[in-house]
Amino acid sequence: MSISREQLAKVRTPFRVLAGFIFVLSFFALLATVTFAFTEPYDHIIWLLGIVTFGMSYISGHVVFTGYAPKFLLFTHGAKDGL
Repeated sequence: MSISREQLAKVRTPFRVLAGFIFVLSFFALLATVTFAFTEPYDHIIWLLGIVTFGMSYISGHVVFTGYAPKFLLFTHGAKDGL
């Protein structure tokens, strides 16, 4: 079942503000991860930190700038008519 974007309600403003806050924090976390990767000895946790922080920044940035979740999370939206 595919629902077009026109049938979905945008994310409400308080949640977009929260996503913006998470986006800023994840940006700093990406910078910290890069710094950690260059200053500490190699460890596999660097890859996990990078994937998690990039995922957080991608999802929260998409919500902030478009008002919708990424395509793989569109099932979380409600319909415009509230049903």
